[in-house]
Amino acid sequence: MIFKSHLFSMILYAFFVTVVLALLRRDDKRARIKYGLFLFLIMIGGALLFGWLMYLFTL
Repeated sequence: MIFKSHLFSMILYAFFVTVVLALLRRDDKRARIKYGLFLFLIMIGGALLFGWLMYLFTL
């Protein structure tokens, strides 16, 4: 494993996926940035929420 933090690895992965999807799905530069930022926040928020829910089952 390159990074010791799973959170940092997840953020880096979400960033690269967001860049690729924004380039493929939108034509305008402004629309790409807006869509990319929205997708990045959704991916990070969903992963944090899912991690928190999994933590509840370990208690």
